[in-house]
Amino acid sequence: MTPPLAAGATGRTRAERRRDQLVTAAYELVITRGFRGIGVDDIVAAAGVSHGTFYNYFANKRAILDAVIDHCFTLLSARLLGPESDDPATLDEFCARYGRVVDRCYHLVATEPGLVNFFLLEASAIDDRVLQRCMRNARDYGAQAVATIRRGIAQGFLAADLDPDIAGEVLLSVLVSALLSALRGGSDGLTPDRVRTELIAFLRTALGPPTSAA
Repeated sequence: MTPPLAAGATGRTRAERRRDQLVTAAYELVITRGFRGIGVDDIVAAAGVSHGTFYNYFANKRAILDAVIDHCFTLLSARLLGPESDDPATLDEFCARYGRVVDRCYHLVATEPGLVNFFLLEASAIDDRVLQRCMRNARDYGAQAVATIRRGIAQGFLAADLDPDIAGEVLLSVLVSALLSALRGGSDGLTPDRVRTELIAFLRTALGPPTSAA
């Protein structure tokens, strides 16, 4: 069970906590039963609140979905990027960091498959608004990746002629590739070790300076 949003945070109003309670309940239902398989009745029952309380915050079931999408991406960022505190200073450290990201992709699919299935398979098919919201959240991750690329170029362990924006998209594609491989569960013959090894070798060759590929 996912903990409530901002659990334990201080300074949050009762209204904010109640909204978080509704979003958390809706999220849990969405990843277990799918968005189309639930209604407002299910959300208020799971949250333990009245219909009136729900409509104080959201106009309808579709209106809460935006908050659920944002919550999904917050969880994905925390689960996949992890508590990395230090920026990589060498190409080896950079590759090791993304090796850990690949490992976390497999762990996430093993422990929270509903989150990954919703993110990759259901959300973008609901309607164009959801797709655009997913793209906006993905751009936020992309901005972090671009910042990492820029630091790597400045420190000299990434190729000087990289386009940081394109390289950031490459990092996002590595993450999605690892998630998809994890979802397939080895049915394509790819083991987690092989996926990690091949994706990291690709990053080393594609993003590292020419001498590092030798």
